[in-house]
Amino acid sequence: MKSYDIVICGGGVIGSSIAYFLSRDRDLNIALVDYKKKGNASRASAGGLWPMGESTGLGCGVILFKTLSKQMSEGVLTSAPAEMKPHIMPPAFFEMAMQSNSMYPWLSQELLDKHNVDMKFEKTGLKFIIYDEYDRLYAQHIANAVPDRQHHIRWIDKQELLEQEPHLSSRALGAMEFDTDHQINPYRLNEAYVEGARQNGVDLFLNTEVTGIERSGNRVVAVNTSMGTLRCNMVINAAGSWAEKICQWATGMPLPVFPVKGQVIVSERLPKLLNGCITTSDCYIAQKDNGEILIGSTTEEKGYDTTNDVRLLRQLALGAQKSLPILKTMNIKRCWTGLRPGSPDELPILGPMPGIEGYLNACGHFRTGMLTSAITGQLLNEVARGKPTSLDISPFLYQRFLSDCGEMVASYHLEASL
Repeated sequence: MKSYDIVICGGGVIGSSIAYFLSRDRDLNIALVDYKKKGNASRASAGGLWPMGESTGLGCGVILFKTLSKQMSEGVLTSAPAEMKPHIMPPAFFEMAMQSNSMYPWLSQELLDKHNVDMKFEKTGLKFIIYDEYDRLYAQHIANAVPDRQHHIRWIDKQELLEQEPHLSSRALGAMEFDTDHQINPYRLNEAYVEGARQNGVDLFLNTEVTGIERSGNRVVAVNTSMGTLRCNMVINAAGSWAEKICQWATGMPLPVFPVKGQVIVSERLPKLLNGCITTSDCYIAQKDNGEILIGSTTEEKGYDTTNDVRLLRQLALGAQKSLPILKTMNIKRCWTGLRPGSPDELPILGPMPGIEGYLNACGHFRTGMLTSAITGQLLNEVARGKPTSLDISPFLYQRFLSDCGEMVASYHLEASL
């Protein structure tokens, strides 16, 4: 079969973004190999571009905080646990998320103008709805924890909130809004990257499984697939929750990437009910351009289980109804489970592996694959070409999981497990 400069294993939003950015100059022979496994995260995403929300513990973090706060007020807990603070991501992730987010306005226009594909980028903002003293306390903790990001935070009183979102429950007391946090259609984003890459000359091997990686000494030289062997100078591992198998074939080393289950509800198409995205201590709610409303999501470490749990889905539905009472009469179109590629510290794993030539990681993006896909594509293009990177990737290297003796010491679960 044909030989390639680069073979990308995995055609989800990360792999397809890398394929697109590598192919923009049309000077490399690139293959993208993808097989949609059950639970593929890119097809189970809500499509939130929420750099502030994801970096400050909204979602599962605030749920835990409210539970612990109530337990303290009721005397169940006598002292504050360590978890009673926002789950703030490190500065390196903040910078990565914000840089990636800033790319979407021009990237969406480029894909539309040059390739006639539309990711449905929308400037929506993200509002954390405050219902009680615990919500307000958590919101204030977030604001205090990010003093250098105050210009992206806006406090909204009840009157203004209900004017902006008239379908919200009158029980809402106000909101904290992040003006940087927007959304895309996750299916359209993945398809836009793939189609842009195809038009740029990337060979697509879809519905094709990777069955092994060949090495000559310490250099990767080929990818074995269900369609045959692809000779190459470099392999990029963007295989999501299945990335460790690719890494083991290529390097013989473990890679602490593991599935984290997330369940989501999507409604029938509805009239426009929301002018922006909202998140609460129960769930997040995002209405897409086609009228469907996505409600999510759970965070479960249950291996590769992709079944739906009616009990947990009911909790999400009730949480959404609390915010939008009109949803009590909606029909549920479908429910799904996605397997997010988790890493112990919730940070992506990018770049080379020690002692191995012709191999790069691009995995472990957990909840933020959609958000960070743009910057990941740009960074991997720079690394693959030996150029200086537009962002310091040292905090995202595999070596952070190694002991002084060079042994991988990371655990296969979320260190800040909620």
